[in-house]
Amino acid sequence: MTQSPAKRPPILAWFILIVSAFFLVSMLPIVFMTAILPIWRPEEFSIVSVIMLLIALSFAAGALLAIRWAKRTIGDAAQPNTEAEEASTEHPSSFSEGEEGKGKKKPVWPWLVIAPGALLLITTGPGAIMLPIMPLFLAGMSTDSGNTPDYVPALIILIGYGIIGIYGYWVFRAIKTLRKT
Repeated sequence: MTQSPAKRPPILAWFILIVSAFFLVSMLPIVFMTAILPIWRPEEFSIVSVIMLLIALSFAAGALLAIRWAKRTIGDAAQPNTEAEEASTEHPSSFSEGEEGKGKKKPVWPWLVIAPGALLLITTGPGAIMLPIMPLFLAGMSTDSGNTPDYVPALIILIGYGIIGIYGYWVFRAIKTLRKT
């Protein structure tokens, strides 16, 4: 027994709504502190502060747009599809009531894959922007020591992007599995 696309819960919209809301909440103090920097510490105010404030505000605007889209998508999915309901009341179901309650069991493993990544994104806040370049940064930092072997930066890059790639693959599979059920 599969649900029609009109009746499926918008899992991606809920995920985007929750992650964007946490991102926005974690970013608001930073935006506020940067905005009052000219009053609070005028000696530290510079053009870099203005650029950082504009970048933070653009991220906040993106999060607000994502929240708006997610709320609209969830609202559209929550509205009853009157034509589908009328058609289902006209044609009685061929399933008995006992079989109707037994749906397809939804797997748990996709949530075990998605949850750590979501928690990582929430806890890092705006620092999540750094995650894609983190292996390069760590490889560069490893060369600061004078006696580091030549293979260490390459190994750091290979392992770092390998972890990111494997996790991305499993997140893709998890979302695909959740959409099927």
